Amino acid sequence: MKPSRLQTVLDCSPADRVPFLPAIYEHKAWFVKDTPSNVASDVDLFTRAVLAEYEALQPDALTIGIDVYNVEAEAMGCEVIYYDGDDTSIPAIGTDGAAFTEEDNFSTVDLPDPYKDGRMPINLETARNVKRAIADEVPVRGALSGPFSLAANLVGPERLFMLTVTNPEFVKGLLFFASEAAKRFGEAYIKEGCGVVVFDSQASPELLSPKMYREFVLQPTKSLIEHFHKLGVKHVPLIIGGNTTRILSAYLETGANNILCDFSANVDEFLSECSERKRAFRRNIDSTDFLAAPASVLHERAVAALEESRGYPGYVLGTGVVPYGTPLESLLAIRDAMFEYDNKLSRQ
Repeated sequence: MKPSRLQTVLDCSPADRVPFLPAIYEHKAWFVKDTPSNVASDVDLFTRAVLAEYEALQPDALTIGIDVYNVEAEAMGCEVIYYDGDDTSIPAIGTDGAAFTEEDNFSTVDLPDPYKDGRMPINLETARNVKRAIADEVPVRGALSGPFSLAANLVGPERLFMLTVTNPEFVKGLLFFASEAAKRFGEAYIKEGCGVVVFDSQASPELLSPKMYREFVLQPTKSLIEHFHKLGVKHVPLIIGGNTTRILSAYLETGANNILCDFSANVDEFLSECSERKRAFRRNIDSTDFLAAPASVLHERAVAALEESRGYPGYVLGTGVVPYGTPLESLLAIRDAMFEYDNKLSRQ
């Protein structure tokens, strides 16, 4: 089977054009005119939303995920708040939703069953439906919580940061436990013929120092990615938002490819380090004002981001998380910039 465009680029090999990967999670619900809470809880709605996203935007991969940091945590006992009526807020972990304390012995805690617990079965059935509908047109990947982000939900973010100082050994044990939960969920996606995407933005340098990332997060993340490689998944993206330039060396050591160069990160450093290691990365354009910015402005940002690539074959064009309700013409303007850039290169 011929590799997809994205797979070719993740191999850092020349492709016919730069892949387009908008970060669409809760905005999936907009495509079926429903709310994130409803769509995330209903297989039929979820399936229709992902397929509608694909039809409208033709992205180069699809991700099965809406509230991507909640699914494993909910399956492990955290309370998730859903919103009624027309409220388009994203489902969220409740203020009292933490499932564990530092007194818990993780050796006696069962890992979640992806086929039984929480909404894991909903995500897996949606993945199965989408794969059946589009076959191998583009890769379909299941969203997984990275070790630090899952741990933050399991004990509470503020408490986790405190525990890195007061009880670091507990934190290290918790992160490896979290990575085991992600492995199990990822294995289920792989059995459905999907890839995986690991999201771990609680480990962003905006929140966690580079030293702490290396001390606490690197090894469980590396273990997680190596596990998927051993299962035959060649490409494992690791999504960490913010200015990840400060952790770029450790980020690369995780073994992930398609790491994230967010809009606040230094693209020149990513180009230098990733080209040396033949590693792909996704460059995000800023999406914080997508609801208000004219499509022409977003088109210009996309053009600028593509020019930054300097023809690097491991370069992917993406966005920050697309807010619910972003006009379709805004996303199409970004996609059009990609085609125009390809045409410009072909004329040179």
